[in-house]
Amino acid sequence: RSYQLTRVMGIPVRAHITLIILLPILALRFMPLFGLAAFFWGLLCAAGVFVCVGLHELGHSWVAIRKGCQVREILLLPIGGVAKMSHIPSRPRDEFLIAVAGPATSALLALLCWLLFIASAALGVAPLAVTLAILSYVNTALCLFNLLPSFPMDGGRIFRAFMTPRIGRLKATALAVRIGRIMAVAFGIYGLLNGQFILILIAIFIYQAAGAEYRSVYAQHMGEEWLTVEQQADVHVSPPPYAQKTPAVWKEWKTKTNAFFNDLFKNWN
Repeated sequence: RSYQLTRVMGIPVRAHITLIILLPILALRFMPLFGLAAFFWGLLCAAGVFVCVGLHELGHSWVAIRKGCQVREILLLPIGGVAKMSHIPSRPRDEFLIAVAGPATSALLALLCWLLFIASAALGVAPLAVTLAILSYVNTALCLFNLLPSFPMDGGRIFRAFMTPRIGRLKATALAVRIGRIMAVAFGIYGLLNGQFILILIAIFIYQAAGAEYRSVYAQHMGEEWLTVEQQADVHVSPPPYAQKTPAVWKEWKTKTNAFFNDLFKNWN
């Protein structure tokens, strides 16, 4: 149930139908931050969040292609993005470079959005300044969240790449999966206690994806063909800035910036 949006570097970029349904809902969450034409800017901001997730995945894909991997597609979901590759490189250095490319892309986007925010605020273009500030925050969160050592997210892949030369790929995968599943359970419990349904879905997704990749690596290690490479996926999950309950960090950030934006809107109007 997904639809192709575009092709980048020959890679189909697709959006799942649930993401298309979610965008107007996410736009409504951003509307209180805007003044005039609130829904338009809220929708633009919501779409920008998932454009950033797509660029994060393209960062992985760009390096993967140069390491000899075929990237079949990038799928955008309400819980983030998935880059489906023909295989994950077995060389630790290659896996490290592919894994770190996504957070590096998000970090650069965060810096770019922040610089553009400063310029927009100086020019008095209030709605654009609000949008860029939100996207800067989201990219920072996307970078840091994916660096958590929760396999098969980027941090977990970096950890496996670090451990593979020391204990072998199979054992390194098993250790990374164990840590990833523990963190997934922690995400789920936190989401359950704080009413963050999206975080619970992310926890379930990570837990299942970690087990699927371990079975794939085990099959390769045993020389078996019952689990094909098509079932492997380089998985990268976005943080939930649109969770049902706003995290404390986001509340503090929004409180500090609201006064600035209110003054900016007064001058703009």
